[in-house]
Amino acid sequence: MPQEPREPEDGYAYDAFISYSRAADGDVARGLQHGLHAFAKPWYRLRALRVFRDEGSLAASSQLWSSLREAMDASRFFVLLACEQSARAPWVEQEVEYWCTHRGVDNLVIVLTDPPPDGSRQPPGMAWDAALGDFDWRRTTALPRCLSGRFREEPNAVLLGWARTRPELSLRDPEFRTAVATLAAPLHGIAKDKLIGEDIRQHRRSRRHVLLTTAVLAALAVIAALAAVTAVQQRNTAREQTALAEVRQYAAQSRNATDPYAALAYAIAAEQRVTPPLPEARAAFAAAVRGLDSWQARLVGEVPAQGFFDASVRWSPDGSRIWVADTVGGVARWNVREGRAAVPYRKPAELTFDRLRLSSVRWSGDGRSMLLARRESTYGPPSYAVRDSASGKITAGPYALPDDYTIVTAMEFSRKGDTLAVASGRDGVSLWSVGTGRPLVKDPLPRSRSSERIYSLSWSPDGRFLCSLAYESLKVWDVRRGRLLWTARAGREYMRPAWSPDGRRISVGSRDGRITWHDGRTGKVTAASSDRLGDGVSEISWSPDGTRVAAADFAGTLRLWDPDTGEPVGPALGRDSSRSLTGGLAWSPDGRFLAGTFVSDASDGQNGPARSVMRVWEVAPPPPPEARLSGPTEAISSVAWSPDGRHIAGGSGDGTVWVWDPRTGKPVLDSPQRRRRAGDDVTAVAWDPKGRRLLRVGHDGLLPRTLPGGADTGAHWWGSGGATAAAWSPDGTRVASGTRDGTVRIWHATTGKPVRRQPRDATRGAEETGRGARSVAWSPDSRHVAAVLPDGSLHLWDAASGQPWGAAPKESPHLGRSMAWSPDGKLIAVGGVDGTIRLWDGETGKPLPDVLTSGDSSVEALAWSPDSTRLAAGDGAGTIRWWEPRRDAPPQLREKAHDGRVTALSWSPDGTRLVSGGADGAVRLWRGSTERHLCRLVGKALHRTRNTPELTGATGVAAQICADPSRIRDQPVLPLQPHSTEESRR
Repeated sequence: MPQEPREPEDGYAYDAFISYSRAADGDVARGLQHGLHAFAKPWYRLRALRVFRDEGSLAASSQLWSSLREAMDASRFFVLLACEQSARAPWVEQEVEYWCTHRGVDNLVIVLTDPPPDGSRQPPGMAWDAALGDFDWRRTTALPRCLSGRFREEPNAVLLGWARTRPELSLRDPEFRTAVATLAAPLHGIAKDKLIGEDIRQHRRSRRHVLLTTAVLAALAVIAALAAVTAVQQRNTAREQTALAEVRQYAAQSRNATDPYAALAYAIAAEQRVTPPLPEARAAFAAAVRGLDSWQARLVGEVPAQGFFDASVRWSPDGSRIWVADTVGGVARWNVREGRAAVPYRKPAELTFDRLRLSSVRWSGDGRSMLLARRESTYGPPSYAVRDSASGKITAGPYALPDDYTIVTAMEFSRKGDTLAVASGRDGVSLWSVGTGRPLVKDPLPRSRSSERIYSLSWSPDGRFLCSLAYESLKVWDVRRGRLLWTARAGREYMRPAWSPDGRRISVGSRDGRITWHDGRTGKVTAASSDRLGDGVSEISWSPDGTRVAAADFAGTLRLWDPDTGEPVGPALGRDSSRSLTGGLAWSPDGRFLAGTFVSDASDGQNGPARSVMRVWEVAPPPPPEARLSGPTEAISSVAWSPDGRHIAGGSGDGTVWVWDPRTGKPVLDSPQRRRRAGDDVTAVAWDPKGRRLLRVGHDGLLPRTLPGGADTGAHWWGSGGATAAAWSPDGTRVASGTRDGTVRIWHATTGKPVRRQPRDATRGAEETGRGARSVAWSPDSRHVAAVLPDGSLHLWDAASGQPWGAAPKESPHLGRSMAWSPDGKLIAVGGVDGTIRLWDGETGKPLPDVLTSGDSSVEALAWSPDSTRLAAGDGAGTIRWWEPRRDAPPQLREKAHDGRVTALSWSPDGTRLVSGGADGAVRLWRGSTERHLCRLVGKALHRTRNTPELTGATGVAAQICADPSRIRDQPVLPLQPHSTEESRR
């Protein structure tokens, strides 16, 4: 094998030293150095030869010649780039002289760089005289004179005269490559042909290494790319799993939340976390929205109120703060909306007078004064004073009652704070002027008997009447006239009377936990509680609008009641057996909040100060009245929403057809349209696709009616009698009707005449049931007609030819009651008497295995939402259910939507509302709820009060979504809530 190029021998740092003229051969010297470095270079070495060239190898130095001598001493070969300019260059001659003197000419290589004058390949500027054995210096112009007599025979010079004209010298140039090989051969000590072969082998070897390296790098790149794709997939999978876990967590938190708005916030977060929302997220969202209908009160705040016992509570006029005054704990205020703790405002000592403990503290009706009283007989006669609530200064009193009033059983200030009623164990009830401390009347209000002990007094809001409680006795006095209005007696002890805001009723609790409502003028019982509190009634308070009554017992239970019926409203607001209500219950001015103070017996069960808390509940406003469209007197046979959403049409069993405005709930267009004869009952109504005509379907046949104006177009279509159902084709050109005998017919919508090709008769089961076709429907493209018969069979026809289409109809044990074709044409739903809904493929007419279960009652009505995502069903028990059939989500429901069967359903064109008709003769509107609307409700709940930990945590989860409306993705609206026509007008 040929010898491979090697590193310089021991003692030599360079393989060659290039001597040249920079002006003439700077580029050639540079190209030669690079070529010698790269020619026949093994792939694992930096360079094949190490060549010295002053311009590329010398560092900056103050001793240039010394550096050059050291480089020549360290070089094995001397390469002279000879030309006329280099021959005259002093440095070149000095370098050649030094080399020849110290090393001889054996390793001196001459490279001629001047081009021949005549363009030939003869050596330019160098001539050898064989006779003399030296250069012919008359013709030799490229070599310095110091070479005279140095050579014994003619040297073989390398010709590079052509190289000066090349723009770039590179080994890619074959001619330059050959010249480099000629020059490199002696430097390597290898024959030229072998060196060229070695260069070829090294080149091939380098190519193989390059290709191998490239392949390896490509493989590594592919592996890295696959790894990156796998990592991204794993990341996405992890994110998806995290998102699914968060959805399930939010859904569970929504189901477990006690606060309705917290449940709503978690449900919104669950719905928005992934798209489309998971079934459990949809179910949680629907349950949370239903919870908005059913909640009555929610705890929105609780702060410590240390030491407050027998407290008096009042609200600021704007409802933002609560003030609490106590006989031992001073005065505190609480900023409800910001959720701060109750801040002490007056110290306990500042509320006393004559350094004696108070027996009661009451706020005046306007909140500007505090009425302080004490009635302990141990310290002498009772006394009272009036203190300004802002400055704390006493503005009236203290005044002491006469000495004969040492036994005082009850004291109560009027709402205006100008009169004090005092119940004495001896004289009965006396009235005193708060401002002067003098009696207002000469004689007290007399007692029924001397043994009667009055232990509670209560003023009417206007100060005209006074209610007194004694054991088993309730009395009301006309204070102005000084006479007794009425007396009520009972077999149980009365406690805590309270006047209604209008002063017309009195509610009074009893020791056994029952509440009775009396007429304030006559004493007649107007209502009595159907249930009772557990441990006696300790406090009663009316809401400002008089629609609800809050009552608490001594065991810490608080409930709301309907004063008109005596029924409890919702579950108990709270049960705290460790604390009982010790202060008055106070409603906010707008009636939206209820506050009270609760106190425990002692701290940690040991002797010490009692632990008091103040609690605030938000009370749900009365639900808006349901929009019941008035008019029909008998069962509703059909309802239909007009295509433009401006009208709702309905037919009733009393033979009337009604048209309502859904915004006002009022009949329009000369409603009702009555039947022409007694037997013409209305079985259905149908709008044309443009909403300009309304079709009355009845026993006398099909009768169109033009809109607006509502005038009939003439007589019933000839031969359309006995119609039980009808549907307008989506293109508006035809009408399909079903009859009592099971026949399905198609009519020209313009002429009212039958089309030439009719569907083949389908009367199976009609003779047995006598009910005929229950429902007919068109495909969205108007090409096919469907009808369901009472035997449960679904019949499908080609509307143009009348030939059967799709699967052959089959009798079913699940008798058919209703049918609906989805607006996108992909599904047909058929409801049966067994409470199931079976689905057909609307594009092929073949049955699907999907079955929706709708309870135990028959499915009487079906309706698809306009976007075909939801299917609403009304059953025989009065319940409305709705599904998302394309997703595995549990059905949502609205129980007791009607008192009896739900007979008809129709969605509004925008899919946000549903109208239903029932056997009870009612037509009701229902609305859906979107995340966008509910986010606003959550935001309003936070604005009202921010101190509910549960609500704060929940809304923190949903804040990013609700705070940025653009991020909200409104899913199909669920569930249905009662719809008020007042909301439509807003």
